[in-house]
Amino acid sequence: MSEPNQRLRKILLTAAIYLIVVASAFGFNVIRARAARNQPAPPAPPETPAPTVATTKPYFSLTTNRTYSPNESSRVWASYQNIDHLDFRVYRVKDPNKFFKQLDDPHQMGEKEKEEISQGYGARISLLERTHRLKISLFTAVRDYVRAHLLTQHRETFNQKFRKETEPTRTPLNIADYARVPLLNPDQKVKDWREPLPPLEKEYDSRMVTLGKQEPGVYLIEAV
Repeated sequence: MSEPNQRLRKILLTAAIYLIVVASAFGFNVIRARAARNQPAPPAPPETPAPTVATTKPYFSLTTNRTYSPNESSRVWASYQNIDHLDFRVYRVKDPNKFFKQLDDPHQMGEKEKEEISQGYGARISLLERTHRLKISLFTAVRDYVRAHLLTQHRETFNQKFRKETEPTRTPLNIADYARVPLLNPDQKVKDWREPLPPLEKEYDSRMVTLGKQEPGVYLIEAV
């Protein structure tokens, strides 16, 4: 066999081997791709629920809708959330005329106090405050209507019979309790105590806090 024929034969044999290798690799890839498509996808890992972060901040407010005579047991209404107690301090105002003249509105706190509070809690009135104000206004309207149609003697009899107040479990305060929030005026303080606050059934409910009978005068109630 001539030398050119032998060289051509080697070239054809080498080319055939390369073609066989390429065809085998291509066929293997096709088979693997089909097997991957037919195989069910693995289940996705369960999503971890994002932790819930409580956004409700501690809050409380004190309201009253009337004045009290020395023969009556005075009381205020406390609306609160995320707190379990309040420290009450009762001060007797020595000069009521001077005290009220310093207030922009004798029925609510002044603008200076509003600005100080708004820096920490925001100037917008919360839903809890709006609901509580609505309840107070409705209660006042019903009370005034009933008082206008009932005699004083009948009201006193009703209060003595059905409004028997239970004395709450209170603890006295000591000097260490004043370190966190100092007294406004130690000379004018007449009483103080720690009032436990059980959880309310609904966030817009309120709890009555009795202050007891006081001597004639004007009193300032502080709660911290």
